[in-house]
Amino acid sequence: MDVERGDLAGLRERFLARLDVVGNVTVVARELGVNPNTAFGWARKAGRISMRLPRRHPGREDYQRLRAAGATGRAAARQVGVNERTAKDWDWGVKKTGTTRTYADGSRIDYAAGTVTMCGVTTAPVGLTALEKQLHPRFLTLAERERIRDLRAAGWSLRAIGRALGRPASTVKREIDTNSGTEGNRPYAAHRAAAVRRPRPKDRKLLRAGQLRRFVRDRHGPAGSPGGPLLLCPLTMKLDGLLAKLDRSGGYPER
Repeated sequence: MDVERGDLAGLRERFLARLDVVGNVTVVARELGVNPNTAFGWARKAGRISMRLPRRHPGREDYQRLRAAGATGRAAARQVGVNERTAKDWDWGVKKTGTTRTYADGSRIDYAAGTVTMCGVTTAPVGLTALEKQLHPRFLTLAERERIRDLRAAGWSLRAIGRALGRPASTVKREIDTNSGTEGNRPYAAHRAAAVRRPRPKDRKLLRAGQLRRFVRDRHGPAGSPGGPLLLCPLTMKLDGLLAKLDRSGGYPER
């Protein structure tokens, strides 16, 4: 450090004053031309802690300015030079750290562990059973995702792919837009992500306190009871069974 010994104390004071504003030792040391090891020593002796500054994409401010001016997400992303998926994450408030994505509603996906956290509940990692499970025909299968990738790479249009699969073109477009990266469409990653999204780690509405549960309790009691339905039907019988289950599990909460 090219500083006279007599100026060392003054430089140290300027460093600590600037550190109180910026919060990061490395940044302040670079601004003042101080050796990082010396700077960390000063901060440690003064009882200061270096704050980790959030890393921000250099084009994000320009992107947000364009969006505020009325530009579409695709046009703003193209002008700034970022991927459309990154631009969508900025619009939706998604935070990416390592192998996790945290959404604005608090849900978090850990791709390394294969877990999804929603409403404070973490689902188990996706296994082969979930990946190979036979679902309703309205869900895309892995074979269909692979064919979409192959046909799209061969230059087929969205409508042509849809006719070949017997699917609407909008379904094909949504699959391509959602599950495409810089390396193209990713059918296997898309299928794993779909399997992760399927579970709903939350209680059924009738098991949670609220207006619907009070309505069911007051209006749909056992058939023939005061205020209850007079006719037996599949819905009534199903509600009766659920209400009985709720009674056995501890009854209803206070209104």
